[in-house]
Amino acid sequence: MSGHPDYSAKESFSSFLLEWWEKNKRDFPWRRTSDPYAVLIAELLLRKTTAKQVERVYIAFLARYPNSESLSRASEAEIEELLKPLGMEHRRAKLLVELGKALLKKHKGSVPDNMEDLLQLPGVGAYAANAVLCFAYGKNTVIVDTNAVRVFQRVFGFRSKKQRPRDDPALWEFAKSIAPSDRVREFNFAIIDFAYSICTAKKPRCHLCPMKSFCDYVKKGTNEACMNAEEL
Repeated sequence: MSGHPDYSAKESFSSFLLEWWEKNKRDFPWRRTSDPYAVLIAELLLRKTTAKQVERVYIAFLARYPNSESLSRASEAEIEELLKPLGMEHRRAKLLVELGKALLKKHKGSVPDNMEDLLQLPGVGAYAANAVLCFAYGKNTVIVDTNAVRVFQRVFGFRSKKQRPRDDPALWEFAKSIAPSDRVREFNFAIIDFAYSICTAKKPRCHLCPMKSFCDYVKKGTNEACMNAEEL
């Protein structure tokens, strides 16, 4: 990692972000459950698609396959039909059936509560594993995806040397240091919603950003919307 992130803004960032989120949070069915199986299914369905697309499919999926046992006995063809609106239905269906079988065979149908075992499951990577640990098991685990990386890079001026910054241990460590220990779950949701609503990949809404007073992206005038924030 190169560059010199403004660490002095860490506390302000967390408090401003959570204050913003309390007024702008999005609501989805997978955010209203702490069931490990339901959380894991949501994370796998959300991959490379939007939350809005997933919502209806997710509800129907859990109604048909409410647990690992029912998923392990599922027909790939049936799952493919159900997942068509999300795309990549062939690959998703295969992985989900394999997941159900692995959970049943290796963990008696339960979703593991530790990183090592979670990463051994079909289709489960670091992001999904951390999401399960945080959202289902209440562990103080941050989750860092491409969207979170974008927020940290812009606000704090991070410049990762990794080809895939989301795999940069230094960035994960920074995320851990910035997340308030008593509100990690909310912090993770807040980063997701903030990246979706304000710190978007294209045409970020800098004039609405609660962090614009100390954001590195705004300070450098990287974006015309930022430079003319007062006029918008």
